[in-house]
Amino acid sequence: MANRMMILDNFTESIFSVSDYNKACFDSEDTNYRKMVRSLKNVVDGELTERQKKCILLYYGERMKMKDISIELGIGISSVSRHIKKAKYKVEKTMKYYF
Repeated sequence: MANRMMILDNFTESIFSVSDYNKACFDSEDTNYRKMVRSLKNVVDGELTERQKKCILLYYGERMKMKDISIELGIGISSVSRHIKKAKYKVEKTMKYYF
């Protein structure tokens, strides 16, 4: 069995901080990988407010700076920072429960 590195998209890698997951073998961890990605999507859709979703998707997915996000959403930079921090906390707390 060849050891292949598990690769997650930039958003998932950034939000979940799964650097340990990159050490796993893709073949043996396929079921857990799919479960983790499915759970992460469910957490983002079910646990986060719309503003938190927008902030983390722009920050982690689109790689926008907080200043640019604040301009686009019409809120302060500190609000963007708080939304990202709260969203990341909710995601990490919920994902730790699953895994």
